[in-house]
Amino acid sequence: MCQGCGLKPQAYHGRHFCYDCKPGTNGRPLPCRRCDATGDYWSERLCRRCHQHAPQLPDSCRDCLAWGATRTLKWLCAGCTSWRHLHPGTGECISCQRDLAINEHKACRLCWFQTFLYQAQAGLPRDVLAANPDSQQLWLANMANPRNGYRPHPRRDYSNPRDQIHPPGHDPRTEQNDAAPTGRHAPDPEQLDLFAYDRVEATARRFGFGEPPSSRFAAMLDQHVLDHAQRHGWTDRQTIRTRITLRVVQARHRVTTGLVRASDVLELTSLNLSVRLALAVLADNDLLDDDRVPPLRSWFARQIEGLPQPMVGELQNWFDVLHYGSTTPPRSRPRHDVTIKTRTMWAMPTLRAWADAGHLSLREITREDILAVLPAHGTPRVKLGAALRSIFTTLKRHRVLFVNPMARMRIGNLERRVPMPIDTTRIREAFESTDPTTAAITTLIAIHGLRPGEACALLLTDVRDHRIVLSDRTILLAAETQARLDAYLAHRREQWPRSINAHFLIHSRSAATLEQVKVPWLTDKLGTSANALRRDRILAEVHAGGDLRQICDFFGVTIATAEHYASTISHPELDDFATELSGWRTDAPY
Repeated sequence: MCQGCGLKPQAYHGRHFCYDCKPGTNGRPLPCRRCDATGDYWSERLCRRCHQHAPQLPDSCRDCLAWGATRTLKWLCAGCTSWRHLHPGTGECISCQRDLAINEHKACRLCWFQTFLYQAQAGLPRDVLAANPDSQQLWLANMANPRNGYRPHPRRDYSNPRDQIHPPGHDPRTEQNDAAPTGRHAPDPEQLDLFAYDRVEATARRFGFGEPPSSRFAAMLDQHVLDHAQRHGWTDRQTIRTRITLRVVQARHRVTTGLVRASDVLELTSLNLSVRLALAVLADNDLLDDDRVPPLRSWFARQIEGLPQPMVGELQNWFDVLHYGSTTPPRSRPRHDVTIKTRTMWAMPTLRAWADAGHLSLREITREDILAVLPAHGTPRVKLGAALRSIFTTLKRHRVLFVNPMARMRIGNLERRVPMPIDTTRIREAFESTDPTTAAITTLIAIHGLRPGEACALLLTDVRDHRIVLSDRTILLAAETQARLDAYLAHRREQWPRSINAHFLIHSRSAATLEQVKVPWLTDKLGTSANALRRDRILAEVHAGGDLRQICDFFGVTIATAEHYASTISHPELDDFATELSGWRTDAPY
């Protein structure tokens, strides 16, 4: 059998795939030598329908078009087989004008059943043409079988008006009113649906891509979603949306087995489908082919767009070394994405100015060109000098440039900003917020001075025994701060009781995964910068007369940083800051 689909035999000797699965477009099978069909080739120049050993799927009856006929009766249903025995010979049906077995009314079985359904049971004269004006009711074949739950009922004589009104076994004497009801009798209220409604399958079909090509692979992925959802405590809505996404991606891209490309999944965002959790399921089960282009590469390509081609190639080499590192001499480690973005934004105005001046390559840049654009002093000089030094030094070390014009050029150091306090009213409102999450974040950053990154990476096991245990220090918790953290934990258990995310701070998106929250989320919850809140906490401790050694141990900063904060005590703009601390700061549970 074919190693791709496992449903058809090999195309020919020496091939491991059938004609539908084998790569390439040449060498397609010839038409069937029996019925001249060009599709559904099976083997030996025969299609599936004509090959005697091919597994046959149900099909429509050749006469009445009822679905469910098999090759056993030559693709006829049992009813049409009996009809042909009762009415031998063929003729043209007066309604559908097909050459089939017809009765004495010159109607085929399908048209006669239509007449019987809409006219004979209502006591009307049988008119085949009037009963088949535009459309016909089709049936399911071979249902009159005890194996299908069929039970024969007494025959009714439709020529008798009383049998048209009352069903078999009905005693008219039991009726209080002998007036005959009009129309047919009411259907059985206990009638079951023939096809049960499936919320996932029905919703996935509405996108117009049909069914997944491999039902076995679709069932396997669906089970992976259910297992993953149970482990991570997903809600029913998250589970159903993920199941629909994976079913649509299989139908759209005809995925039958193997890995699923991440780019195919991400395309479904245009259909408003959830792809984040679907990618997590595929990655967790090693079924994801992550062919996504890193966002940083796309961003950098947009930044260098419009520059001369030689300069673009040189900057691309610099980006590749910083982004991926270098495993060959000169070796280097990959830089952080923020570092690459920052240096690129610092250097791009100067690079574009050089391109507008007629420079096609960075090899044309001399020391005089750099000195002409480099600011005299201050932070602007440091930023531009650091970005250009990174570019020219990297390209020189990797032998892209012959000379490094930035060699032995001093650019100075960044000017340290004077830390400024923020409004204590905003801190108080956040600390006493009715939202347990906002109060907990304020406790961690504004009271205990955690860095925003430390707050995001904080684990549930790091908060224990009235302490916050970090890698470099341990912080004692006051009673008020402990109460707010306990309130947040109770809120977390109520909102996401089945989440297995080990991080202390989570939200609705991270609760379904193992990821940690991001710093921008902290800023949104606080209503102010999380870093500014930590700086304000250090500044308040310094102005409260804290020892520098204790400040270093409590906040995890260096002596130089503590001295920088201490230097603000005599700053003219902070003379009244000490009196401002006399409010809630003096009673704050540090």
